[in-house]
Amino acid sequence: MKVVVTGAAGYIGSQTCKTLMLAGHEVIGTDRHRPRHDYYTVFHNDRDYNDIQDLLLGVDAVVHIAATSLVGPSMTDPFGYYQNNVQGTLALMHDCQLQNVNTFVFASSAACYGEVEDGICRVEDKNEPTNPYGWSKRMTEIMLNDFARAYGMNSVSLRFFNVAGADSDGEMGQEKDATHIIARVMESAMAEETFTFFGNDYPTPDGTCIRDYIHVEDIASGIVCALDFLDTNTGAHIFNLGSGNGNSNAEIVDAVTCQTPLTVNTAYAVARAGDPPVLVAETKDSNKLLGWHPTHGLDSIVYTAYNWYMNSKKTSTSLDPNEVRDAYLHSKKTSTS
Repeated sequence: MKVVVTGAAGYIGSQTCKTLMLAGHEVIGTDRHRPRHDYYTVFHNDRDYNDIQDLLLGVDAVVHIAATSLVGPSMTDPFGYYQNNVQGTLALMHDCQLQNVNTFVFASSAACYGEVEDGICRVEDKNEPTNPYGWSKRMTEIMLNDFARAYGMNSVSLRFFNVAGADSDGEMGQEKDATHIIARVMESAMAEETFTFFGNDYPTPDGTCIRDYIHVEDIASGIVCALDFLDTNTGAHIFNLGSGNGNSNAEIVDAVTCQTPLTVNTAYAVARAGDPPVLVAETKDSNKLLGWHPTHGLDSIVYTAYNWYMNSKKTSTSLDPNEVRDAYLHSKKTSTS
């Protein structure tokens, strides 16, 4: 299958390109930045590529990952988020329609759920986001449903939960200064800083909140499963990609301590208003209908992320904490100079 991947240079896009090519697909990558990998047949810089319709000639499917993707900035710049994530995606969908590209996999988000009463995110439950980023993803899901009904464009929207970890081969991973808590805990430990959690008196087994973390390789395999699913299914579909279990903040600290030579210094502040004690994916449809089953747990997420932090291709798990700290501080100094 010939597949266009938008956001091909990004964290999830890079891993997806690799997984698709290893599965035998031809990958046409597009991004505003050139990828640091070679997992594509052709690459187009979307800053220079003005006629997206030509890019879609002879293409079998589109995997749309490119997006503006932070909750906080979406609150202060909703225009930018709706312009890029909604208007930009609508233009891409229209071009797919014109070129008869009727298979579309969309990187959606758990942000579509908003506030969930019992902590379990089910696709059939209410979908009322609490921020413009979440609404931009939800609006696209609605557009895809309309396109399926009106134009026969078949789609799968995959609601990603907290994506973490790095490529098992050490070829790619998340950039430093990532926003999710696993990366932030490790970066704080590398810098010998104290990491402050919000809340340690939640009604959970250890008192800290529970969230759903999923390895980036499992996300990429879910995208391949979605393409396979669309070979034999029509319409617009939505699935969760999460572990289905969740891990607490305390378990993250334990995993970092066990899987790396780092020492995590923690402190606790008052829980933030509105933060639910538990927020995890319901995955029975993803498992049964997509045939997707995540293969990585929290330990693997931490282990692969740590190796990537040390050196993307020169993996070292025997460095002592001082070497880890020095390497991290040097990288921070280099990145800001």
